[in-house]
Amino acid sequence: MKRIIAILLVLIIWSLSIGAERYEPMDFEAAGFQKMHTTAYILRGTTANGGTTRPGICASSIDRIGDVAIVYTLDGQFLGIYECTDTGREGGGVRAGTVLDVWRANMTQAESYMKLTGGKVYVKWIEGEG
Repeated sequence: MKRIIAILLVLIIWSLSIGAERYEPMDFEAAGFQKMHTTAYILRGTTANGGTTRPGICASSIDRIGDVAIVYTLDGQFLGIYECTDTGREGGGVRAGTVLDVWRANMTQAESYMKLTGGKVYVKWIEGEG
């Protein structure tokens, strides 16, 4: 949780330091982001790490459990910071680490997320503690 708060503070300070008149689009790939497919899920229940589904979590490969994903749309819109607490179905793209699956509370939110992202995002992984 401390890591997420620190990341949020850095992002807030960074965004405040950029004036609209001197804004230049970020080169996400040069900044260490990777382009990924994305989906949204609304299933409720227990996650792979034993917690419960809730806002602010995502699913990816099992080796990402405990890591944090900073996510932007391909056109540079900040989408959020998500803790990876879950994995997808066996044999799927989420478990393979090629898809980021973000939890949403209902179908309307999931559809809005998919419409906004077009199914692709930039993701920067921050390794979790332990």
